[in-house]
Amino acid sequence: MSTRAHYGSDRADDRTVTQTATSLDDFNAVEEFLQLLARAVRQFHTYPPTSPLCADAITACHKALSSLERRDRLVVRVTPAAVIVDEAPVTGTILEHELVRRLHGARVVALDIDRAATQGQLTRLCANLVRSAALAATKTTFADLLAEDGVDTIVAVMAHRPEILDVGAPAAAVCDLVGLEQQRRQTLLAAGGPVDCLYPPDKGWVRLDPATRLDHVSLVDLVVLVNDPVEIATMLLRLTDDDAIGDDERKTALERKFSDVAMLFSSLDPRLARVMFSKLARAVLDLEPERRKNLLRRAILPGLLDGRAEGSVLADFPDIDLVDSLCLLLELETAAPEVLSTALHRLDLPADRRDTVLPMLETRLRGSRDPASGEPSKEHEMDRLARRLIKVDATPGKDFSEFAAFDLSIDDQASAALSAARDSITATGPAATHLAFLASLVRLEPNPGLVETFLRKVAPLFAELERGHHWRELATWASTFRQLANELREQRPGTAVAIDKALSDFYVPGRVAVLVDLYDRGAETRQTASALVDGFGTAVAAGMIAMLDDPALQSKTPTVVAMMCEHASLLAPELAVRLGHGSRSTTRSIIKALGFAGAGFETAIVEQLEADDEQTAREALKALARIGSTQAAALVAQQLQTGNAARRASAEEALWHFPVARSSVQVRKLLEQRDFVVRHPDIASRLLTRAAQSGTAGLEEVLIRLEHFRYRFWNPGLVRVALKARGLRVR
Repeated sequence: MSTRAHYGSDRADDRTVTQTATSLDDFNAVEEFLQLLARAVRQFHTYPPTSPLCADAITACHKALSSLERRDRLVVRVTPAAVIVDEAPVTGTILEHELVRRLHGARVVALDIDRAATQGQLTRLCANLVRSAALAATKTTFADLLAEDGVDTIVAVMAHRPEILDVGAPAAAVCDLVGLEQQRRQTLLAAGGPVDCLYPPDKGWVRLDPATRLDHVSLVDLVVLVNDPVEIATMLLRLTDDDAIGDDERKTALERKFSDVAMLFSSLDPRLARVMFSKLARAVLDLEPERRKNLLRRAILPGLLDGRAEGSVLADFPDIDLVDSLCLLLELETAAPEVLSTALHRLDLPADRRDTVLPMLETRLRGSRDPASGEPSKEHEMDRLARRLIKVDATPGKDFSEFAAFDLSIDDQASAALSAARDSITATGPAATHLAFLASLVRLEPNPGLVETFLRKVAPLFAELERGHHWRELATWASTFRQLANELREQRPGTAVAIDKALSDFYVPGRVAVLVDLYDRGAETRQTASALVDGFGTAVAAGMIAMLDDPALQSKTPTVVAMMCEHASLLAPELAVRLGHGSRSTTRSIIKALGFAGAGFETAIVEQLEADDEQTAREALKALARIGSTQAAALVAQQLQTGNAARRASAEEALWHFPVARSSVQVRKLLEQRDFVVRHPDIASRLLTRAAQSGTAGLEEVLIRLEHFRYRFWNPGLVRVALKARGLRVR
């Protein structure tokens, strides 16, 4: 081998090693993304979707997905124990518990994720995975949840559970007929004919005798094999209904699937279709009279007028039944006799049969009584139809869609009702009407993208109310949208976030300044300002903080702080998030407001004690004392042990502002610590004095131990503590 050949071989080996290393790096990146996705699902399972922990998990997951530069899409197959990427399994405890089990339980066999997926779409994926456990009791699939949320970059491929349709052992002649039908359809397809696909190919499997030589069976072939319209309708119902089919469903299968059955029959060879339609006609006539009339009104007669296959079944009705059925058109078309001739023409009956049916129809329309059927005269029939037209059955679940087929006329009474409705809308105000309409749309629309479109129309309507100084109405509508966000936060977090953002975007600092002026103007306008804050909630917090940070608006600071303190319990969640991100004066104002919010914000407040600002530290200790909880008392007592001299003085003062029961517990714990007393004898002495003044109980054992310090004559402070303890015990 030549030197050049050796060189070429070495370069080839280098390329192989490089490609292998690159593939390994890519697989490791995919594995990291899947692990982060599983962790995000766990966070959504543990915390509410609005939690910062969930947001951080989604951010890390999105960053890992964006780093997959060698892939435009990531396809992940799901098995009961692992996920498979590029035929290689990816395993792990958190992956199995949070991702694999949930996807497998939701009947997802593959997940196709576009690298361009946004953080919002990943959020909806995780939220829906947490909700997937409840899908077993519904007909909604995991793919449906993603589609409802408008997630188009993540595709869930669902597992199929095909229905087994038992046909048995069809006769040889029937199999030959199926073969002829298949050849006929292949000829039509070759000529560019239509393809008959009503359901996915893997939706149902046909069980045949093994000796039957049929490689595949379509729905049209199934019609020939079964040869029973009612049984065909039952099979079609099984293909579309995920629930078990019982006796009640079998009885109504023909009515529910009549249009599909008629469509399948019409796709057969014309001679065979005629035979099948005659059987379908007999099946319709065998229905109970009321059910047959409902089917005629709902599907058969409208299909006849529209030229669809459903109407063809009437051609095989006996003459009397055909006349009775056609006369039902009088109800569908508000008693217009001309429609009967149109329907009769659509049937394209033979001339001799048409000559038989036409006199029967004319007799019926002339109002005479038909000897064969015994129907009443036309006048009585019209009265009956008129009464049925004006009767409205408002029972729950009633479907009024059939009323759309009637030609309605507007009389004087209807005109007066419309005018009254118009006046009512005008009196209500266009802004309020539009806001009510938008609130209803937001409540019903599951797609967050469309919800954001609707919400963009809310701000101009709010501004219209603001320009008209309709403050109370503005507060009411803001409260309506905020309550709507709270109702939807668990089931549709994307919609709730969109509503919160719309409210926050409206209340810019300039509007907050107007709100502050209302609050500062007088008692009456202060109530209006409070109503606006209650209506918009945390949406006004950002504007308030912006005013506190603006040096030009420092004169408004006392009023802003007063508003924040008055509505602290409402604004506290948003204020706590923004704590420490502004100026020192702003931080102190937020801390003061959090002190009025009550328990739950002690940790956020105590974090500000780490700042090198004694004024902020004093405000934080005051806020903890104002909260007055057990946790707040423990945090203040901790500052007595670890803080500097100035902070210990502030903490000591704050401790005595707690309720006696809580301050006594902390005083006892401090005095029980030998190291604390040795290091801070002056504080211990003052604590003993204040404890005696406040009547702190349970100090007997503590005082005995403190007396032992009287022999430390080299430490006068400890001797004073011991003497004071002895005096208190003797007293």
